[in-house]
Amino acid sequence: MKIVIVGAGISGLTTYLFLKKLLPLALPPSTPLEFVIYEKHHAAAAKGHASGSTTVGGALGIAPNGLHVLRDLDQHLFQKLVAQGYSVSHCGMRNAHGWTIARFPATDFSDPPIHTVLISRQKFWDCLRESVPDDAIVHANISEVACGEHQRPRIKFADASTDVEADLIIGADGVRSVVKRAVTGDGKQDSLPATFEGLVGVGGFIPATTLGQNYPSGQLTLTFGSHGFFGYGPHCLMPEADQNQYGSNRADRIPSTPAKDAVWWSTYQFDHLPETANINFEDIKAQLQRRHSNFKDPIIQTIIANENIDSIYPTWTTPSLPTWFNSNVVLVGDAAHALQTSSGQGASQALEDAQVLAMLLAHYLRQSNPELQIEDGISLALKQYTELRKLRVERIAERAKMMGDMKRKKGMVEEWVTYFFIWVMGVLPRKWNSYDLFLLGELPGEKVREFLAGKDEGRGR
Repeated sequence: MKIVIVGAGISGLTTYLFLKKLLPLALPPSTPLEFVIYEKHHAAAAKGHASGSTTVGGALGIAPNGLHVLRDLDQHLFQKLVAQGYSVSHCGMRNAHGWTIARFPATDFSDPPIHTVLISRQKFWDCLRESVPDDAIVHANISEVACGEHQRPRIKFADASTDVEADLIIGADGVRSVVKRAVTGDGKQDSLPATFEGLVGVGGFIPATTLGQNYPSGQLTLTFGSHGFFGYGPHCLMPEADQNQYGSNRADRIPSTPAKDAVWWSTYQFDHLPETANINFEDIKAQLQRRHSNFKDPIIQTIIANENIDSIYPTWTTPSLPTWFNSNVVLVGDAAHALQTSSGQGASQALEDAQVLAMLLAHYLRQSNPELQIEDGISLALKQYTELRKLRVERIAERAKMMGDMKRKKGMVEEWVTYFFIWVMGVLPRKWNSYDLFLLGELPGEKVREFLAGKDEGRGR
């Protein structure tokens, strides 16, 4: 059995690790099992890409639901990744006038609770990449994926090398996915391309001392105003915190060790995305300073006065797809559902995809018998994967769009309505927050086990 994963980003590497963990236990020992990851970027195909860098791709938050997935995958990997980031217990929501209007927990409902971890995207990727052998990743530029009934899906290469067939092709190739064309179109054209949301982010990393000695421990600060949004918080521990089996920064407590670095970012409305070659970063910085000149937070003023900008991050989203699979081709991560950054769930939902897909494949391939061939087991797994994941992600996308709209330009009335809405959400008991209960109270691994237990029980009747 041959499985091909296209894309060696966070989604592709996590999917590989889950499949390597679960599928060998599901198939008979005599069944040959081959995994290959194709990646078009040389750097991503090699370990140590920009090792130690904190500037490639900015920072991200791994929410508690995503951390549960990583712990299910590998306890050592989980501990190592947590030690590379910084645990935060709550978000301090402020307005441009300098008032704190709400505090939202960044934890789940477990005891002790798991905290959200802020980490650079590069460090997260490094942790995953170190767990994947070099020979599992092949550098190649894929031009097309072809699939159809009663035939194995096939990969075509841009350099016209020999096509490669597989029993299953998994598209983890991001927002401009080539694999998605085989799911939503004819393999050559993407009938549902990603959409620019009219929002752009800028940001970077700063010494944690910028936050000041009195900065609340374990807090991520999010500030809304009439001309955009600004966030900042600690994201990396001092090097000495990496000792003792990564135990100094457990995800169920706030680190006692001071932060080494902090992260900041600003999101704002930008109706027409400029060509990359025409971006003037000095002008972008000047716009940043004008946009936040009336924000009363002195930390924000220090950051915008001293930080340089060398990248922008446009917000691209994937429209709701009618399906995430076609024949034996399936999508995971941003290829299936690129979310607005306001969701705080981009990485965590990619992790959930990987776990759910691998668990279902392992279950249905384990159930295979002479009447249920491997191809049938894969088809059942892909169908159930889409049904279990699609509705959950679409609800998260709806919430993210609402939060993203709060970062656009607003008149005075809209601005104060936004503040009032945030304040109301902050004073309500958390048990009344149906979104939190939905997001953090329904762990993907548990949902799959419940689903499969119900299937097995029904089969036994």
